[in-house]
Amino acid sequence: MIALIRDPLVIQRILEHLGLWAPEPEARGPPQDADPVDSPQWPSKAQLPLEYVPVADIA
Repeated sequence: MIALIRDPLVIQRILEHLGLWAPEPEARGPPQDADPVDSPQWPSKAQLPLEYVPVADIA
C-alpha cells in the first residue's frame, strides 16, 4: 500500500472515474399490500408470532 485516501469526495471521484461508483438506493419501507407471512423471505416452517428465547453468554 502506498497511500491511504480518507476524503470521501476523493474516493467518490476515483470510483466514478473507474465506473465503480453506485449511489446508495433511497431508503423505503415494505410495500403496503405485502403480507409478511406470505412473503418469500420467511422460512416455510416459521410460526408467528416469533418469540425471543434468551441464552446465556458463553464468551
